[in-house]
Formats: sequence, structure tokens, C-alpha cells
Amino acid sequence: MRKISMKRKAQVAFEYLATYGWAIMVALVAIGALAYFGFLNPTNLLPNKCDFGKQLECVEYRILSNGTFNIMFRNNFGKDISITNVDGVDNTVTMKPPVFSIEVGTTKELSAAVSKTKLRGEKQELNIIVTFKRTGSYPEHNVTGTVFAIVQ
Repeated sequence: MRKISMKRKAQVAFEYLATYGWAIMVALVAIGALAYFGFLNPTNLLPNKCDFGKQLECVEYRILSNGTFNIMFRNNFGKDISITNVDGVDNTVTMKPPVFSIEVGTTKELSAAVSKTKLRGEKQELNIIVTFKRTGSYPEHNVTGTVFAIVQ
């Protein structure tokens, strides 16, 4: 039986670590490059959405890089409504639009300002509270919704 010298064992261990060390290094650099260029950003993989429920339907929406957002609402309440206020959940919406009404089944565009917008091409989420009142002597109600879209 031959004896393997201590020097030979150290050389085998060093070669093993060097070979797999380079492979791990290449994998880490590749993952770092993907993350740097935004391929691993999960928000890029999520779809655009606008959700205020079925009664106040969001037909079209966009967030502009100049600090405004536009939403086209359809009234599915069964009665005419008047939108009295629009506010941001986290104080991102700064402008209160004038009171305007939407007849049953029709659409109308709402425009308001956003205090902080992201750069063009990035996705941004706005959490918005719309205060409305049904036509007649009904009390005011709030609908909270989310707009998640690419800044244009």
C-alpha cells in the first residue's frame, strides 16, 4: 500500500477549491450583472393594474412623468354620482379636483397631481382614496383603489 504524502493531499484540496471557486465567482458576477441591469427586479415582471372595485370601474389610466395621473372612471353604481375629493393614502396626491359628476353607465376622466413620480419607464404604485356621493341626499362614501403602471 502506498502512502500519499501530505503535500499531495494539500494540492488536491487546493485544486478542488480553485476550480469550484472560479465557477462560483462567475455565477455571482452573472447574477450581479442581471440585478444591475434590472432583469431581476420583480416590479418589472408585474402587470399594470387599476382597481377601484366593480362599481367604480377603471377603464383607462396612466401616470405621467410631469407629476400628474389620469384615470377614466365608469359609473356602475346604478345612480349618478358626484366625485367630491381625491386623496392619496400616503399623501402622494396633492391636488383636489373640482367636484364633478358621472352619470350611470358613462365614463369621465379624473386628473390629479402626484407629489413624487418615478422616472419615465419605471413602474409606480399610487394608493388613492376617491370620495363620492350618490345623487340625492345620500352621505359621502370612500372607495380606496390602486393604480400600478409604467410612468410615461
